[in-house]
Amino acid sequence: MPDALGVLAADAVQVLGGPRRDRIKACEGPGCAGLFLDTSRGGNRRWCSMNTCGNKVKKARLAAG
Repeated sequence: MPDALGVLAADAVQVLGGPRRDRIKACEGPGCAGLFLDTSRGGNRRWCSMNTCGNKVKKARLAAG
């Protein structure tokens, strides 16, 4: 476990201190406080995970529709 934390910390320092720090976004999913690195080409990703938050939002939109 300590090795995994070291890798995680090194990645965090690299992202937060690097040129991609402006690509760190907050998830737009209701009730989600997740942060993610938007690596999409257009920089328009909205959710931390399509499998969780994105799917919930799309299902709710479809049900309301």
